[in-house]
Amino acid sequence: MKSANLKILLICLVSLLPTRLLFAQERALPDTLKSATADSVAVAALDSIAAAGIDSLALAGRDSIAVAGMDSLAVAGADSLAMADSLAAPKVVLTEKQKRKMYRDSVKAVKDSIRLSTPRILETCAFPDSLYYEKIFAWNTNTYFNKQERIQVDTTFNDWYTEYPFFHEDVNATYLGVIGSASQNFNWFKRREFDIAPFYAPYLTYTYTPETMPFYNTKTPHTVLAYWGTLFSYTNKEESSMKFMNTQNITPKLNLHLEYHMYGGKGLLTNEGTNNRTFSLTGNYLGERYVANGGFISNTIRRDENGGIQNPKEVLDTILDAKTIAVNLQDASNRIVKRSFFINHSYGLPIRFKKDMDSLGRDSLAAGEGTMAYIGHYGEYSRFSKFYADKIGQNDRIGRAFYNDNFFIDPTTSADSMRVADLTNRLFIRLQPWDSDAIISHIEGGVGYQMLTYYSFKPESFLYANSNVHLNNSYIYASANGKFRKYFAWEGFGRFNFLGYNRGDFDINAKATFSFYPFKDRSEGIDLTARFSSTLKKPDYYSDHLYSNHFIWDHEFGKVSKTKIEGELSIPKWKMSAYFGYALVNNNIYYDTLGIIRQTPELVNVMSAYLQKDFKLWKFHFDNQILFQMSSNQESIPLPMLALHLRYYFQFDLVKNVMKVQVGADGTFTTSYYAPAYNPATGQFHNQVSEKIGNTPYIDVFANFQWKTASIFLKFTNANQGWPTADYFSAYHYIKPKRAFKVGIFWPFFVK
Repeated sequence: MKSANLKILLICLVSLLPTRLLFAQERALPDTLKSATADSVAVAALDSIAAAGIDSLALAGRDSIAVAGMDSLAVAGADSLAMADSLAAPKVVLTEKQKRKMYRDSVKAVKDSIRLSTPRILETCAFPDSLYYEKIFAWNTNTYFNKQERIQVDTTFNDWYTEYPFFHEDVNATYLGVIGSASQNFNWFKRREFDIAPFYAPYLTYTYTPETMPFYNTKTPHTVLAYWGTLFSYTNKEESSMKFMNTQNITPKLNLHLEYHMYGGKGLLTNEGTNNRTFSLTGNYLGERYVANGGFISNTIRRDENGGIQNPKEVLDTILDAKTIAVNLQDASNRIVKRSFFINHSYGLPIRFKKDMDSLGRDSLAAGEGTMAYIGHYGEYSRFSKFYADKIGQNDRIGRAFYNDNFFIDPTTSADSMRVADLTNRLFIRLQPWDSDAIISHIEGGVGYQMLTYYSFKPESFLYANSNVHLNNSYIYASANGKFRKYFAWEGFGRFNFLGYNRGDFDINAKATFSFYPFKDRSEGIDLTARFSSTLKKPDYYSDHLYSNHFIWDHEFGKVSKTKIEGELSIPKWKMSAYFGYALVNNNIYYDTLGIIRQTPELVNVMSAYLQKDFKLWKFHFDNQILFQMSSNQESIPLPMLALHLRYYFQFDLVKNVMKVQVGADGTFTTSYYAPAYNPATGQFHNQVSEKIGNTPYIDVFANFQWKTASIFLKFTNANQGWPTADYFSAYHYIKPKRAFKVGIFWPFFVK
């Protein structure tokens, strides 16, 4: 009886609405059932006694109780349920749309609960698991095999004490006096080359290529705001640079990166305003097997060209305002544009001869471990353009002499264009024999195809609209690398062009690194790296063929051969590094004193030695960079013999654990040499033997602050102006900034 009552109660609780009346009815229902059951039992028992007697009492009572109890229970239960239904609220009928919405909401709630309770942990074959929990890390990507190479994330005031990007690469550089203008590193081994579009090479330090583009993985959104500029300066002389960067992970594997930066200023001289802007939108995906990096990079340079000053003696007169100094070109400009789309991706296929399982039945090899085959593709479309314009009147004797009175198309006006389109595709495969840390850890190979389109103006272009030249290249390449624990690592790369414009060209590179750990702290070691490279390249199209208003040439230069041997020693514990390089260059290409391209048949020797050592005495810091170079042919490759970059400062805590301060001086010095001149029409640095520059230090006095995550500097540039002389040229007939106040701030924002 109790079991039957409980079942009826459960049915009623599920089917009836929770109103007060129903709760009362539910409380009354057990009493009704009990009363009906008791009456039935009593009547059945009396009838059975009268009809069958005492002997049949037990049997009749038992049977009657069972039958009567079940009947009365059914009747009473049915009546009670009917009464409850009559008193319940009206039944709610859902439409199909409402039912679907309820289903979607319930599924979403389940998914959200699973997502929120799942740890956001990165698992990828691209990096070791020791990086999975890093708050933020960055890398560059090798475009031949989609290999990731770690780079440091700049965050401290030691990383951002200078606003000129080339100081992060070299001791110093030749540039046109305004940030964002064309530049050329002092160290010949660190000079950037760009065979496809040589006119773009002087601007590579300010922007990104697919090879130098940084990619990030971060646990929380990371944003950087930066500004560098002059204070208390007239508008026509101001310098202003800025940077905005935001990177964040949408998922642990997917990251999006947005960056915009601008370098430029009005300049001290007339007609040298510079505006150099880069915008990039990139992303990366780090999967357990699939890894992809790609995006869009845009760089635009607008520059007013003055050709440098006419009379260097006017610079030595510190009384004159720089804007009053006469320049060579009165109305000339350059506009250089680069647009790049690229994708670099690969997929890893594990090769299992026998699957090893752990105690839980899972594959014991982590992502990227064991024998793997990576199949990948690299695709890029880039477009480069340069448009040079000038107006030089018939009576402008200085302007016409600047271009040696050469006007081949129009006698007073130039409108010269250079355009290059590059479509490159590569297919590659990487084999990891067993272990990523083995002595032979990767064997790689691939094939590539390049299609180049050059705009080449010729006189017949007036009659025929098509002035484009199409070139093709097909090549194969291979690489291998390995390591022995943490003591030895090696790698080698080779590329050979077997078809097309550059047929027969090759590029061979090899590197080996030996690591020693003589200190008590085994995490700090000494690295000794040796490099060897040998290249044979046909000159680019514009080096052989050019038709413009001021320059015409049509050559078939021989291939340029370069062989380099380099060695580098790094001791981070002592804050010391040393470098030595030796090169043999055959058939070197250069621009002579008239700005015309030439090729020297003789073999040129180049030697470079570099030493960087930072000292600390109490709170005084002495950071030193020294570069020594020699060239066997200064006409072909002119180099400064000695270049120094010294940074001496006093560092202390203004507020402990909140603000650090550096107060000191930053100076550069170069021995005198025939520094390169610059030709705006070709966009190239060229030789000159008219005047040596150098032997004058250039000193900035600064105060550098690290306030929590923000880095701030205040700088008084050219503090020693006029001492010992005012000979502070950045290139032949281009001057460095005079005395001015500068401020810079680098401020990263991130969620802890």
